[in-house]
Amino acid sequence: MMRFIRLLLLSIGLLASSPTAFASGFIRDAEIEKLLADYSYPLFRAAGLNPNTVGIALINNKSLNAFVANGQNIYFHTGLILEAEDPNMVIGVIAHEIGHIIGGHLSRKASAINEAQRPALVATILGLGSVLAGAPDVGLALITGGQHVVQRKFLSFNRAQESSADVIALRLLEDTGQSPNGIIRLMDMLADQEVLSEVSQDPYVRSHPLSRERVANYTRGAEQSAYRNVEDSAELRHRHKMAQAKIRGFLEHPSTTLRRYPTRNTDMPSRYARAIALHRRGQTDAALTEIEGLIAETPTSPWFHELKGQVNYEAGRAADGLAAYEKSVALAPDQPLLLIGLATTQLSLGEGSDAMSQEFNRAAENNLRAALRLDSTNTTAYFQLSKVFGQMQRVAYAEWALAEYYALLGRREALKHAQRALKGLPNGSPEKIRTTDILQIARAGQADR
Repeated sequence: MMRFIRLLLLSIGLLASSPTAFASGFIRDAEIEKLLADYSYPLFRAAGLNPNTVGIALINNKSLNAFVANGQNIYFHTGLILEAEDPNMVIGVIAHEIGHIIGGHLSRKASAINEAQRPALVATILGLGSVLAGAPDVGLALITGGQHVVQRKFLSFNRAQESSADVIALRLLEDTGQSPNGIIRLMDMLADQEVLSEVSQDPYVRSHPLSRERVANYTRGAEQSAYRNVEDSAELRHRHKMAQAKIRGFLEHPSTTLRRYPTRNTDMPSRYARAIALHRRGQTDAALTEIEGLIAETPTSPWFHELKGQVNYEAGRAADGLAAYEKSVALAPDQPLLLIGLATTQLSLGEGSDAMSQEFNRAAENNLRAALRLDSTNTTAYFQLSKVFGQMQRVAYAEWALAEYYALLGRREALKHAQRALKGLPNGSPEKIRTTDILQIARAGQADR
């Protein structure tokens, strides 16, 4: 019966759209994650949140959406960045989502759903009883009426949450000296979609019920702001356009990107997008020509050097890309994804058995361990680390790295690799201690099943 109620809630659009968003896949990119962090961190601090405890993730989805889920984690669709005309629009959305976090709305929403389900459950039971008793019209009316009660109760609760988050958003923008105009423009644009069918609406409209009244409330609140006319810095606007160019370069069809950013456009975002599109087309030399021009103009950008390294590596020119990756890490040593990119290149150069190959493998190990110190749950780092240990003939350590990899993914293969690793790891080593923990957790999970 509870499964039926869940299906009922899905059918009337009351559950958040995040499950379908997850199906679209996560994107990891150091440059865009750094931009989102720079948008978010002042707001986190103003809200009394530790930036290190709030997760930020990017999802490959063209729709305009952002949402809070799984505790203090904010998920952004690529569509939000692409549709936002300027950083202030994204910052306004972040302020609103933080409002949900500090308001404890996620935990309360679960309670509200459970409370709203009760009348629907009772109505469904009574309705089914009427159907079985030979009164199908009465039964159907009871079931439908129960659905309407659920919908009214939950939407009333949701509107209250959204209003609360709106108030918090305005306060956070004021506390950080930022304009509320961006969120007003975004809300105004989305409010027009309320007349559309759910198929045509952006998910943000469905998961964040909008109304002209909410837009008016935002506007009235903004009138009191001393920062109403403050604009984003030129640097932040430039980084926003670069992020848009990068997303389009990697996610759109290369022909679409090249039409959107024709060669007559000589601005930096256009050249950035073209370089990526040319690389994806297999035109490596043309892509590198664009990238070299970008590096000549901004030699201190770690992202241009990273792209040069990636293009060379993916074109089978790892040796040519090594120095570019090394430069990117030197410019941004605290970025785990850059360290992983460098280590992956070193790993491909360490496939032999000669002394130079082993030197590359040791360097790759050091860089992957450094990445994990910065991002302890990075599955790619553990997987690459298992390859490094395999090339170095350190089998027990390779098994440990695979155990960590599968444990983070919640896969039962973690138990098998942990058992193998335990036999060869030195007593008292951090890897053996971690492997013992993985075994205990995996066995406990099996016992629960």
